[in-house]
Amino acid sequence: MQNRYFEIFRLTAYSLGLVYVCSFFYSVFFLAFVNHSVLNHRIPEEQIQPLYEEYSEGKLDFSGLLAEYQKVVTPIKDQFQKEIIENPNILFSEFYELVFTDKPHYLLGISIPWFLCYVGLGYLLYKKVLQIPVTNLQDELSIPILLRGIINGLICFFVVVFFGLILERLSVPLESGLFAKKLYESLHGNGYLLAWGIYVVGIITGILEEIFFRGFLLKAFIDKGLTQEGLLIVSLLFGWLHYGEGTSVAIPFIICGVGMFFGYLYIKTGNLWISMACHATYNSLGLINAYLQLPVVQS
Repeated sequence: MQNRYFEIFRLTAYSLGLVYVCSFFYSVFFLAFVNHSVLNHRIPEEQIQPLYEEYSEGKLDFSGLLAEYQKVVTPIKDQFQKEIIENPNILFSEFYELVFTDKPHYLLGISIPWFLCYVGLGYLLYKKVLQIPVTNLQDELSIPILLRGIINGLICFFVVVFFGLILERLSVPLESGLFAKKLYESLHGNGYLLAWGIYVVGIITGILEEIFFRGFLLKAFIDKGLTQEGLLIVSLLFGWLHYGEGTSVAIPFIICGVGMFFGYLYIKTGNLWISMACHATYNSLGLINAYLQLPVVQS
């Protein structure tokens, strides 16, 4: 019994540590991408383009081009930094406005760092450093397997919808974070954004999160015979990682329940592809709901 408690403590500590480390590196990369994207968007094209033309015509050498470029950019950059210091939220607000109205492909700038920091770094730390077995993605993959996941994703989504409507009737706040809120507002009738959203937020995010939470963290508990404990702990971490500024307290608990369902599927079937398909379906239905502007929990 003592060894059992020790294993629970050890794997919980590893899970928390991995989430913290991966989250730190993700924040660094993602913040750099957001800062660069918003600053570039603020630089007027009509002031920069003539400089490139003069450079290509030989009227400016490289050092001259760089000097003139700095003259244009420096005041904009200084003003940008001043605004961020006064109101840090403006950075992400402008970024999401840019992504959802003009550059949906920038959504890849969210998922690529997630892949590198959570899946890539997570694999190195768990598999190579801590010597903890992780998923090898060798589970059976077939049309029936994917259909099973899709059907469960439909069930999960409509259960969450029903539960969300009950909470709304009880006047429980169900405010989502800035990302979900901006995406929900921007998706209405926007087919191009919907396509990018399903591709990145629906499918890619669903796959990556399942690899990390179920394929790495939960599998470590299952391999030690701590299936139920692992399901609870990993689901709590899953919900907590979806909590951000502006998010109602109820949302991470709902997400925790959703994560528990994904984990239950993985435990019951032993096939990560089923939980991936379920997760991707759940996410995609939320995006379709936003496109149609139906009154459902934005999670």
